[in-house]
Amino acid sequence: MKPLKGRTIKKLVSIIITIVMIILLIYFGLFEGFEYRVQDIVFQQPGLIHPDILVIGIDDDALDRFGPFPWPRSVMAEAIEILNTYDDWRPAVIGIDILYVNYSVFFPEGDYALIEAARHAGNVVLASSLEIGIDRNTLSLEPVILNHHVPFSGILPYVNYGLINGILDPDGVIRNALLWERYQEETIYSFPVAISMMFQGTDAPAPFIQKNSEMFIRYTGLPSVGGGNGDFYWFSFAEIFEPDFDPGMLSDMIVLIGPYAIGMMDHYPVPIYRGAPMHGVEIHANVIQAILDESFILHAPDWVGGLIIAVFLILGMILGEFTDIRVVLVAFVLVGVGYYFTAQFVYTSHDHVLPVLRPPLTLGIVALYQLVYGYSLHVYEKGKLRSTFKKYVDPKLVDALIESGEADSNNIGSKKDIAVIFVDVRGFTPMTESLRGTPELIVDTLNEYLELTSASVFNNGGSVDKFIGDATMALFNGFVPLDDYVYKAVNAAWDMVKGADAVNNLIKSKYGIDIGFGIGVHCGSAIVGNLGPSFRKDYTAIGDTVNTAARLESNAKRSQVLISRDVYDLLKDRVQAESIGEIPLKGKSVPLEVFALTGVS
Repeated sequence: MKPLKGRTIKKLVSIIITIVMIILLIYFGLFEGFEYRVQDIVFQQPGLIHPDILVIGIDDDALDRFGPFPWPRSVMAEAIEILNTYDDWRPAVIGIDILYVNYSVFFPEGDYALIEAARHAGNVVLASSLEIGIDRNTLSLEPVILNHHVPFSGILPYVNYGLINGILDPDGVIRNALLWERYQEETIYSFPVAISMMFQGTDAPAPFIQKNSEMFIRYTGLPSVGGGNGDFYWFSFAEIFEPDFDPGMLSDMIVLIGPYAIGMMDHYPVPIYRGAPMHGVEIHANVIQAILDESFILHAPDWVGGLIIAVFLILGMILGEFTDIRVVLVAFVLVGVGYYFTAQFVYTSHDHVLPVLRPPLTLGIVALYQLVYGYSLHVYEKGKLRSTFKKYVDPKLVDALIESGEADSNNIGSKKDIAVIFVDVRGFTPMTESLRGTPELIVDTLNEYLELTSASVFNNGGSVDKFIGDATMALFNGFVPLDDYVYKAVNAAWDMVKGADAVNNLIKSKYGIDIGFGIGVHCGSAIVGNLGPSFRKDYTAIGDTVNTAARLESNAKRSQVLISRDVYDLLKDRVQAESIGEIPLKGKSVPLEVFALTGVS
């Protein structure tokens, strides 16, 4: 079985991550909470309050005047009568956000007073509520409607009513309004819808409401924050009973009466104004305004958001697979910004809410994956490069070579002062003739010598440049800076001489072969760097210094180290050498004085 190539592995990883992210983002709703918060910032902006909607709050002043809630129903009855004092200047609707479900046990006279007030008013809308829970008569754990709590029977013929149930998102914030619900073959409209229908004088809601049981709330009025009054708040319920109160100023308006004291526990987080709590009656006021303004907004279907996320994820992965990461990042930023304005356009012009955060966030995840994968690949290639270089370069120098950038540099080279060793096996050709039927013995024998030459170079801080057949070329101060590099090169050559006898005796005992090698050492300037075409690089040195070292090696006898006059002049106090005179070297116009090394101090 062939090993998987890097690009194939990346494709498999990309497919797996794509599938996992689709499952997490779409099925499990990953980052959904952050999506909500971003939508709040983008889509919720305060606006102009509808002039015909006002809130009368049952606030702390009202509680101080009438005592703890609930009050006798005669109090609300009197308030209805006061608000309807003038037949020609009455409120169009009085919506009371309080449940009057059962007859009062302790104040039955208040029930009759409320019935009479509603019967004479004809403009009252009361609250009803759905009881949601688990049906113990079935095996299902799915919540169902268990009951519908409507106003008590005596008042029911004289009022309209609507549901006050709220829709909480998973983070506890109310962003959507219930418009109607089906229960026991009956369509029950919400409290805001019932009030809007009475205000508009119609028995049927707008076509949008008939088709959709929920809608996204575009909040217009701000909530009461820090004890202040919300945008829809006009005055306290207690003020209705003041002698100077003029009910005529509420003519033809929608008057909402509801809890406005914190202790009554009828407030919920809303998306506008940094998630501040808003009283339930204020939420109803915002929904009523949206209905009257025909600001009907829907969330895009879940499959649309899921499709957008999946497309962004898949196309992002494909783009990242075949495009440079810099291009990917620029493209992702442009697409993300473009999508943001598209979502804004769809909201303002087509009344639909698209996911704002998660599609661009998907691109961010893809970009992060591409960066992490690219970095991991870089680390892997760097490790691979390090492992490769350790076969040729002193392992102690590998890290410095790679960290310096020289290892994979595309520079054509730089001029350096170096020392060069050439080592060539003597008797290699006859050996290959005698062992031509056993190539593995040839390789094994050669490796014994190459092991010695490489170890001698590495132990002295040098670098093996290359193996040329049975020859070794080594550089000192070539790949990385090296102090006293000429001396270390000569010392490496002498280590080879000292170790040659042991290696040769081992080879003799194993194969009956007697071979040795000659060595040449020279120093001077050379061009060192990455040489070769783009598809095949060779980090090496070229120049006269390299050629001279090679010529010295070719003139060396078995187990002899020849050094140039330049080397000798630098090290004459630290080495022992004998001059063998001037000898002609191939490619040189004049003979070169050469010394045979006999010892190293």
